[in-house]
Amino acid sequence: MTFMRDRISREEGAAAVEFALILPVLALLLFGVLEFGRVWSQYQVFQGAAREGARCAAVQATGFSDCEIQPAINNAAAPYKPDKNATVQIGGANRPAGCTDADQGEDVQVSWVQSLNINIPFWNDVTVTPTFKAVFRCE
Repeated sequence: MTFMRDRISREEGAAAVEFALILPVLALLLFGVLEFGRVWSQYQVFQGAAREGARCAAVQATGFSDCEIQPAINNAAAPYKPDKNATVQIGGANRPAGCTDADQGEDVQVSWVQSLNINIPFWNDVTVTPTFKAVFRCE
């Protein structure tokens, strides 16, 4: 009888069972943090690319710049690629070539919509579509 009582009171497998129960939650948390960091990094790269495109569009009129707007955005966004070409607006009008001498002092805005995919294992994939936008003043 003491053999049965000793066997019932032992907890040899309790730690393994508790670990098996908590492991999916820990994995979800770990992969969620890593994936959020990856997408945040991608977001920051695209935001910097938008600033580079707006800077390029703003200095078009100076005559000292041979900067092309979309290639500047693509180079700044490497290793990622924007989903579509950026729109360039000066004073609310689309101007894909950037600023001219007549636009000095006007705001130039470069923007595009980009999809960012958040893929967490054991969870549904999520796609967010922020608009990346930067504004500079035409020089």
